[in-house]
Amino acid sequence: MTSENIENAPRFPEGCTVLAWYPPLGAEERDRSAWAWLPGSIVSRCGEDEWCVVVEAADLAEPDPNIPHGDAPENLLYPLCFRDSSELRAVSAEEWSRARGEEAW
Repeated sequence: MTSENIENAPRFPEGCTVLAWYPPLGAEERDRSAWAWLPGSIVSRCGEDEWCVVVEAADLAEPDPNIPHGDAPENLLYPLCFRDSSELRAVSAEEWSRARGEEAW
């Protein structure tokens, strides 16, 4: 990525809500044609055009086996992934909430 492209690349600040390109439950991870835009939040920027994202799709959450009541909503573990700007979409709070209520976009 050139310095001009870096300056024009989308910016996703920590904590902002996004849709991330990620395999939904039951999809083959290697078959990107089966992936969907799922709700997530930016954890951090990891490189010039790379972000760490927590994918907040309820059907992908797993109980935390290390604590009692790991299946309580506040103790569920969600997958993390690394995505570049082409695999992220900025969304409004309303769009993000709607995406969380749906299986996939």
